[in-house]
Amino acid sequence: MSKLRRWTKKLIPVQTPYDVQTQATPLPKLMDNEFYLTEVIAEMDQLPCAHPASVNQDVANTYFALTKMWRPLLVIEIGCFIGFSTQHFAEALRRQGFGKIISIDAFDWDVEISRGMENRQNVAEYYRRKAGAEDIITFIKGYSTEIYPQIQAQLQCSIDLLYIDGDHCINGAFADFNTYYNDVRVGGHIILHDIYPSMCGVDGPRVLIDTLRQHNFVPHCIQVMEMNTRDGFGICVLRKVSGVAIQLPIPEKPPTFPSTPSPFPISFKITDAKTGQPVENALLECPQRFNEQRNSDANGYIELAHYLPNRYLVNISAKGYSTQGNVLVNLSHAPLHLDVALDPLAN
Repeated sequence: MSKLRRWTKKLIPVQTPYDVQTQATPLPKLMDNEFYLTEVIAEMDQLPCAHPASVNQDVANTYFALTKMWRPLLVIEIGCFIGFSTQHFAEALRRQGFGKIISIDAFDWDVEISRGMENRQNVAEYYRRKAGAEDIITFIKGYSTEIYPQIQAQLQCSIDLLYIDGDHCINGAFADFNTYYNDVRVGGHIILHDIYPSMCGVDGPRVLIDTLRQHNFVPHCIQVMEMNTRDGFGICVLRKVSGVAIQLPIPEKPPTFPSTPSPFPISFKITDAKTGQPVENALLECPQRFNEQRNSDANGYIELAHYLPNRYLVNISAKGYSTQGNVLVNLSHAPLHLDVALDPLAN
């Protein structure tokens, strides 16, 4: 029996639906809502080590959608953790019927997999095999700048999609960009993750984007679009529109971050419409926040942290009261407080 097989038998219970021990809520049904693209992805999402180190499922699905739309031949991924995002890129390539992904990671520390610890590369390779993606995914162990000479001949200005999610410090982000950018073809794309320091706690990708703007590479050589995400970390999509070579200097003084969103509080006070008394354990549901649910405390208060530029419709209900549906939360200013009165049901 192979070492990998012994590991999977020891650490992954066989009685659960996806060969992984789950203590969270049941997995969404794949065919009902298509939340997960494959059962392998569903299983990986439930691993104890999966989050927050891996991207959120909605971000991963965005990567899948973008890859399907761009139809790349060659994807280079810098930083894969356990290969969760890799599986989404690869699934898009599989469905389009062509394309390869080379995923580079140091794989230099172990993670918890159900009932034990295992090296991240072993985890990534296990799920590569389980997904039947051996002919699509190639994992390479090492630091991206050191690996580059080994794969340079395969690149030669032919990268269609470059995903940078490795070393998030300023030096690391600039090194990854400067090493691989010139091998992205004109018309190709670069995706950066963790672009809002106030939320994700790292500043390399943010400084990289702002430095590109300061040196006027945007929009003359690169088109840029930033997108917020539900965790506030954000992603940035860059499109290469010029063949001009770029070696971006690291700024002596990192720029400020005026475009970085900061979370601010949203509070609700739920009261009885007749008595004015607070309603405890009222339920707030917000479909736009992925069906997030919150309950009011003994004083009728519900608090949220907001960072997405959006308006929300929420539903507020409580036992013995009529439901307040489609309550508009208009986020035109911060902080925000809403008073919601619930009508008692007739006896």
